[in-house]
Amino acid sequence: MDWLRGLAVLLMIQTHLYDSWCSPAAKTTIEYGWTRFWGGIPSRLFLLLVGVSMAIRYEHQLGTGASRRVMIRVAAKRGVEILVLAYLFRLQEYLLGGAYDWHDLFRVDILNCIGLCMIAAAFITAPHRGRRPIALTAVTAAIFVALGPIVGPHHFPDWLPRPLTSYLGGERPMSWFPLFPWLAWPLIGVLVGHAWVRGSANARRQAWTFLITGAVGAALILSVIALRPVTGRLVHYPNWMAQQMGPEVFFHRLGVIGLLALGAYLATHLPGSKRFSLMRLFGQTSLFVYWIHVELVYGLLFGRLHHALSMRGATVGLLAMTAAMGVLAQLRLRYWHGWPGRRKLRANLPAAPSPL
Repeated sequence: MDWLRGLAVLLMIQTHLYDSWCSPAAKTTIEYGWTRFWGGIPSRLFLLLVGVSMAIRYEHQLGTGASRRVMIRVAAKRGVEILVLAYLFRLQEYLLGGAYDWHDLFRVDILNCIGLCMIAAAFITAPHRGRRPIALTAVTAAIFVALGPIVGPHHFPDWLPRPLTSYLGGERPMSWFPLFPWLAWPLIGVLVGHAWVRGSANARRQAWTFLITGAVGAALILSVIALRPVTGRLVHYPNWMAQQMGPEVFFHRLGVIGLLALGAYLATHLPGSKRFSLMRLFGQTSLFVYWIHVELVYGLLFGRLHHALSMRGATVGLLAMTAAMGVLAQLRLRYWHGWPGRRKLRANLPAAPSPL
């Protein structure tokens, strides 16, 4: 889990850095196009892992006899914390950036989406009387995927407050990650998490579980590619944004993540995998790295590099930024372990990752 989240962090850094530092000419290259393809993975992977984390916690709470009310409260409380952090982060950007419009304070970005998704998903996915609501979770996810290209880019009436409607849908730059269709990712993540936990009873069963995960991922990718000529004739999206919120992209990216999950399993079970791993380091400090690198990549400190580098120059910058984030993440783990209440909370939980 830490390895997968660390991969999401690394892909997130490369996406943001190439977007901010590459010149207009560099952005016309094939190489830059591939960075955008992989740039579509981190947000989806983060949100799916939110659901996996919730499922791991549920499985632990079921073993301790916790009530559904307690399960919802714990997950929702963490969601509220993430929401507060999202607005604090946006306030920091506003104060340090200088040129930001005040409306950016209320932009719905990935942290906002994660926080609200945790709150909403808790009421949908929390087990009731020991039973996991698998069917309800799957149906709700399907509804959000189906309505994603309709509600996601929808223009709401001007008399409705945009800071609130942007959580449901709307145009960028106000609404980057609305609940439609992004809530579907943590919902699917809960289903995946339950399957992974049940499939980890022993080493042999765990290996088969992740082999099946990779096989399902490959099947999803091939199915989307095979059906694309048919879906292309039947479904016409009004714009690129609506298409990115549609089922075709959803299942294709889900397939890619399935293959990455198999890769993560292999990477953590090969000889020497217990040694230092940059992926695990980033996975354990993902929120910290997110907070720091966004300001460095988009902020004023390296403002001269914005939209000024070739692909080669930006790649050198990516290597330097990754190394710097690795050093800071290591210092973060060594010298700051969180507040006492959080240490106590972690001591009473299984080895489950944080949302971001």
